[in-house]
Amino acid sequence: MNRTVSPELETELRNKAQAEGISIEAYVERLIREDEDWDEQSEPPLDESDPGFENIRVAVMEGLAQAEHGESSPAGEVFAELRDEHGIPC
Repeated sequence: MNRTVSPELETELRNKAQAEGISIEAYVERLIREDEDWDEQSEPPLDESDPGFENIRVAVMEGLAQAEHGESSPAGEVFAELRDEHGIPC
């Protein structure tokens, strides 16, 4: 299958492929496979019918209010707490 892309995009793809020492075809194929893998791992977005939606909405609103009052925490700490809370490895 052949696809036509803009000269600018082709140049960018060619440069990235060359930087990794692979052909442009191999680079594009890898991008497609990574995208497919990402789609398989992604969860559908929450909506108001989901049981946890209200809890998340409240937490976000509290976080925004805290940030407005200068009560924020460093992002690294927040992400570490979220990883611990949800069992996500580093």
